[in-house]
Amino acid sequence: MKPLTLEMTAFGPFADTQRLDFTALGDWPLFLINGPTGAGKTTILDAICFALYGKTTGNEREGTQMRCDSAPDSLLTEVVFEFGLADKRYRVRRTPEQQRAKKSGDGYTVQKSEAFLERLEGDSAVPMASAKVTEVTAEIEDLLGLEVEQFRQVMVLPQGQFRKLLLADSKEREAIFGQLFQTGIYKRIEDSLKQRALELKAKARELEARRAGILETAGAESLDALNAAISALAPELASAADAKLAAETKLAAAKAGRQAAEARLREFSALNDTKARLEAENARAESMAALGIQLERATLAESLAGAWHAWEEREKERVSAETAAMQAVEEAKQAETALAHAREAAFALPELDAKRQQLRADAERLAEWRPRMSRLSALSEAIATLGQGLSALDANLAHVRSQLGDTLGRMAQLTQQRRDLSALASSAGSLEAALVQQTQAFERQQQFIEKERQAHKLGAELSRLEADGRQAKVNQERLTHARELLELAWHQGQAAILAARLLPGEPCSVCGSKDHPNPAHHEGMLPGDDELAAARDAEQQARELLSRARSDYKAQKQRLDAMAQELAHDAAALGDALASSLEQKQLVLLKSREACQNAKAALHSLQALENELEQLGHSQKQLQAQIEELQRQREQQSGELQKASGEKESLSSAIPELCQRLGSEQAFDEHLATLAEQFNALSAQMDELQVRLKEAETRQTQCNERRDALQQALTGACSRAAAAKSRLDSELVAKGFADTTSFNQARMSADEMSAAKNSIASWQQQLAGLKERLAAQQEALGDALPPDLTELAAAEACAQEEFGQSNQRWQSLNDTQVMYSRARAQLGSEAEAAARLDEDYALIGTLSDAASGQTGARISLQRFVLGVLLDDVLIEASSRLHLMSKGRYRLIRKEDKAKGNRASGLDLDVEDAYSGKLRPVATLSGGESFMAALSLALGLSDVVQAYAGGIKLDTLFIDEGFGSLDQDSLELAIRTLVDLQSAGRMIGVISHVTEMKEQIQTRVEISKGSDGSNISLTIP
Repeated sequence: MKPLTLEMTAFGPFADTQRLDFTALGDWPLFLINGPTGAGKTTILDAICFALYGKTTGNEREGTQMRCDSAPDSLLTEVVFEFGLADKRYRVRRTPEQQRAKKSGDGYTVQKSEAFLERLEGDSAVPMASAKVTEVTAEIEDLLGLEVEQFRQVMVLPQGQFRKLLLADSKEREAIFGQLFQTGIYKRIEDSLKQRALELKAKARELEARRAGILETAGAESLDALNAAISALAPELASAADAKLAAETKLAAAKAGRQAAEARLREFSALNDTKARLEAENARAESMAALGIQLERATLAESLAGAWHAWEEREKERVSAETAAMQAVEEAKQAETALAHAREAAFALPELDAKRQQLRADAERLAEWRPRMSRLSALSEAIATLGQGLSALDANLAHVRSQLGDTLGRMAQLTQQRRDLSALASSAGSLEAALVQQTQAFERQQQFIEKERQAHKLGAELSRLEADGRQAKVNQERLTHARELLELAWHQGQAAILAARLLPGEPCSVCGSKDHPNPAHHEGMLPGDDELAAARDAEQQARELLSRARSDYKAQKQRLDAMAQELAHDAAALGDALASSLEQKQLVLLKSREACQNAKAALHSLQALENELEQLGHSQKQLQAQIEELQRQREQQSGELQKASGEKESLSSAIPELCQRLGSEQAFDEHLATLAEQFNALSAQMDELQVRLKEAETRQTQCNERRDALQQALTGACSRAAAAKSRLDSELVAKGFADTTSFNQARMSADEMSAAKNSIASWQQQLAGLKERLAAQQEALGDALPPDLTELAAAEACAQEEFGQSNQRWQSLNDTQVMYSRARAQLGSEAEAAARLDEDYALIGTLSDAASGQTGARISLQRFVLGVLLDDVLIEASSRLHLMSKGRYRLIRKEDKAKGNRASGLDLDVEDAYSGKLRPVATLSGGESFMAALSLALGLSDVVQAYAGGIKLDTLFIDEGFGSLDQDSLELAIRTLVDLQSAGRMIGVISHVTEMKEQIQTRVEISKGSDGSNISLTIP
């Protein structure tokens, strides 16, 4: 960063505006800022620091305290600073919060702090941040790469502060160097490795918890104990499997004997069933015979269907002819009545013709006056149009005058609003800064409350997991007890089955005794093998659920403990901020946001208001011109209206009374049209009467002829119907039917006859099939007797009991073996996962410990890199300090580990060539400390610029300190500054030392007066 110009207004001791042009001092000058005490030498450095960061160099005075008391009320305190960075130029302007005179009225108001940052491109300026103080400060920090404290330590050495960088501890120096050399990537590497290592540790703890749960479920203390249990169980399981196989073979043979006997019994049952079905079919013989007789009668009736249908058709023809004849007689009567009415109406034809001739004569007389009526109508329309135009012009004129009044009123209203908005818009900057601070405080407390909510949720989840674990244990114990009861019931049930088949005096198939004093019995349903297996599976699943529940509980407990530590750390960091609730902060934040939004809205509204005022001014001029044009048009149309009214009055006096009564041309045309319509109506009425008379005469003739023809057709239809009925009666008697009723009763449809035939044929076929099946079954059984299943069932029950006992023993051993094998497989998977985690942690954990400074010299990766960079800085600094101290001192980085937990690796010692020992830099005298601090600052400037991507420190300001040097040391210090300036640095020195003034000819002279200080330049 290279200063270009500095402009201070009412700042510090400068009552008016003072401008300092650094470019006038030369490209890379070494200059002295000279003046009496209190004149404002240090104020120049304060102004530069305030313009950039809003703070002074010594941080002893706020920006609000920097206003000059001698400045007039009309002049605001302000600093404008232009600087160069690389090949670009920037300008920052900053105004502190201050009291200023009101623009109208007496008294003062608060001028809020503001800041503006621009990039200069030729004669134009590109805004980068405006109004918002915090945004400008953040942009400056990004551009320079330094915060205000670091700027004070490496670019400005304020009065009494030059030893801070020299005496800073490792932690402070790490922050400064990390920002200067941009080594944040190494810190991010440290954090990433540490986070990854913590994640691996958490996963390892979860694996260990799951491993313990698996062993606990299997009932073993270790993997070796589990393997020993599996080995001990193997021979016992093999023996049980052999016993199970033998019992299963015996049971299969017993089942085969019983199944063969059951098959024989089913054959005897089938024989009895066939006999029963044959008897049932024989019982249907009588009904089948009756159905055959009914089918024969239906066949006879079917042969008479032709004669029956012929009679039905002739009868339908007779009825239809009779209906048509009756309808023709009625139509002939109606035609005769209509003819009489038409003849009576035709008597009015002569009278109608006379009226029609009179209407024609009236229409011809009126047509002669048609042209004059047209002119009269045109004049009426013109008069009406002109009248409407005048009314419209009057209304439009009133409307435009009203608009002009509204515009003038709106302009007065907006003028008042502009004054109000100007006052509100001026407070936008300070409101924005306060809003940012309040938002940050609210967000930090909101994050803390969210963590508390998460911790509460984790606690609730932990309680739930604890309850789930207890429930899982209770469930596992319950299912174990249920499985034991089920196995007991199964064994007791097998004994009860055998006991139910015991007979008095016969030996027991289990013990061989013929006495059965107290046989076993069982009530209810007996459990089966599937039910027993399901109970064992449920018990095993419950054991596995219990193991998972224990593992989940341990992992959740660890997460809750970690969250509690985070909450304690955050609570300590927030401190007193937690005294007010989040709702209170939110209320304050809402009010501040509303005030800020109102101020911003005022800025936008102010511009919109100015634009509207300008538009209203244009509208005012347009409305006045429009009023003048409307008045001219009204005078012209008023003259035309008077002329048309006179002509209409003259023409109206000459028109006949009828035309005057009609009034308008439209009414005249309507009257002529009415006469024509009446004439046409009479003509149409006469034509209609003549047509109706002719049609009635024709209709009567046609109806009489049709009536006579239909009477003849009816006589023929009656004769044909009687002949068809006679033929049907003779054929019914020939076929054995007494009348048509018996004939209709015997008739069947085609589907009914087919169904009857099928029923008879099916019965006959089924009867023959049952007889053949009965003969075959009797032949197959011969003289055999039904077998007795009691003995076979007892043998099978005994074999079943033996198999159940052996299967139960094998199942129990096999369940145990499966549980052991599953546990060992799970432990194997967990061991593989643990091995992978150990392998990952061996790399990540080691790297994390090394990078975070947990091993060896306990120096972190970033601090190690900064230590190497500091060594380079100390080489450059020591070369200058060695020269200024006449070969006595060199700066050395202290590599010994600090005591306790204090950061180390970047502390400094000084090597004293006179004593040959190292000692702390704090033991240097005031003058020696100044030389060491100056050397360190200059060495830092050289090294930072030497590294790619580093921050360019090409400016240094030094405030006092030279008075502590002797004559020789002072000359060496000045020589060092001259060398540095020659290498391309701007060096500004503030000092009262006379020798400095003699040796540095380029000076910024500050003179002190009663009305404020002034700045002038002295250039050789």
